[in-house]
Amino acid sequence: MRKMGAAGAAIGSVSIAGCSGEQTTTTQGDDGSGGGGGSDARVVEEDLPEERMMDDVIHLAYTEQYNPGRYQANQYVDQRLTDEMGIPTVTDPVEATVVASREESGEYDIVTYRWSANNGEPDSIIVPRFASDGSQNWTGFSSEEYDEIAYEQRQETDREARQELVHQAQDIIGEQRPENQFLFNEYYYAFRSDRFEEDSVVVTDTGLRNIWNYTQIEPKNEEGNTIVTNNWDPSDQLNPLNANAIGPSRNWTPTRFMHDMLIRTGPELEAQPWAATEWEWEDDTTVTFQLREGMTFHDGEPVTASDVVWTYQLMLDLEPPAYLNNVVQVVDSVEQDGDYTVTFSLEEPYVPFIKTTAGIVPILPEHYWTSLMEETGTTEQPWQISITDDRPVVGSGPFQWGTWDQGSRFEMPSFDDHFMAPNIDMRIQRPLSTTDAEYEALLNGDYDLLDYWFGDTEQLAGAVEENDFLSSIETLGVGRQSAWVNCQRPPFDHVPMRQAFNAVVNDSQQTIINEAFDGYGQEARTFINPSLSFWHNEDTTFFDGGIEGATTILADAGYVWDSDGNIHYPEGMTGK
Repeated sequence: MRKMGAAGAAIGSVSIAGCSGEQTTTTQGDDGSGGGGGSDARVVEEDLPEERMMDDVIHLAYTEQYNPGRYQANQYVDQRLTDEMGIPTVTDPVEATVVASREESGEYDIVTYRWSANNGEPDSIIVPRFASDGSQNWTGFSSEEYDEIAYEQRQETDREARQELVHQAQDIIGEQRPENQFLFNEYYYAFRSDRFEEDSVVVTDTGLRNIWNYTQIEPKNEEGNTIVTNNWDPSDQLNPLNANAIGPSRNWTPTRFMHDMLIRTGPELEAQPWAATEWEWEDDTTVTFQLREGMTFHDGEPVTASDVVWTYQLMLDLEPPAYLNNVVQVVDSVEQDGDYTVTFSLEEPYVPFIKTTAGIVPILPEHYWTSLMEETGTTEQPWQISITDDRPVVGSGPFQWGTWDQGSRFEMPSFDDHFMAPNIDMRIQRPLSTTDAEYEALLNGDYDLLDYWFGDTEQLAGAVEENDFLSSIETLGVGRQSAWVNCQRPPFDHVPMRQAFNAVVNDSQQTIINEAFDGYGQEARTFINPSLSFWHNEDTTFFDGGIEGATTILADAGYVWDSDGNIHYPEGMTGK
């Protein structure tokens, strides 16, 4: 992948030519009445009513500039759906913030991005993404059988029994297919080894973009005291109560760097003491945390149990959507005993609590947020408060608010009074408009490391090999690149259509990995990454057979095609 535009053309022409030779048959070609691809399984009918003809399928996508590989993969799949299946699919690239808003409002048919299991905990996907009342279930998927398993696994204290439930959850999603994986990404990151001690670099599931690396990395010289990185794209929401601040990495990374949680997951995704030095389960629904003494917020005020209780009580009272599944549904009450002891009583056993609640919820300063809510008059929905330089975040994390020029630069000075104070002076995230510009910035020294890399991996690896001042790391991570479909409107409110889409995506995976991602990736069938080996279900149901298999699924469900190769809904069904 040397040039993104050229590569986009190549991926289409190379793979489609290959598929045509093997699989296109063609009821239309045989009788000479139509063009395009197809399969022997197609049922062709004449004089089909217009209302049964499928409308354009809108594939909501990030721009090519944002992530060239993903964009090319989207175009490739959309082209196959259109040309070989007769499903008119349109790639609709928009800016990142627009993707989020349109997905949440249901203005899409397909949407593609990357998503991970937060802190390596499968529950962070199982309930929020697919349960009927999941806070991030933007597909609208709903299944009573799935809901029962999703909530049962949360309460199962036997690890082996819980594993079986997690596997069952993956299999139901595999069968129903609200999500269709493009690949498990393998990531390549580079950094300036002339500025940092290589043995101080800490790699986790998120590569170099983790709090352990940013606090422990040792500068070799003055240039290494400030780390300038790309952070994928500009942060656009830093209110820690807003769902958009704890979801996309562009916001979650700075948010979690500026705040402390009771625990953090370590490099091996194990729960480690952080703001809490220890915790103890008194029974299945009661857990007590002992806070670290001597902590302060960035404004100098002490961090106490009162702040922890206030943070959680605020969520219980006001129910911010971001914390619906891991706090509101889970916590019955929270109480303090003195300045440094906090006890949670849960509604019922919730096994993932340590990682998905204590490890994600930021501890907020009661004095600051109370004042902020009163000043803005936003006492019922504080997640709507606009955070800016005039109204910054005050947390207690290893990095603090500096200056935020939205869209171009966010400076985060180190917080020297933190118990895990960074060895560097400042982190600056400064996204550039293209991956070529990011590449040049790393080589000429304007960047110190790449938190993300969506450009030409072969080119970057070549630069590392040619230049002694660069080093690299690779990681599989815990995420996957996937396409989610809108289960609440045609055509993907119909399960056979989702299964057929899955057959096409699976048939496209190896081409996508090789052509769009330079071979960095693994084929994927489920939403749990194989790096989470205990939870990953390698036998998850998926649909194969490529175009032939997809056509068979749809023909069996009553879909038909006209003589021009256009797909039509079964009798009794119509489009949007």
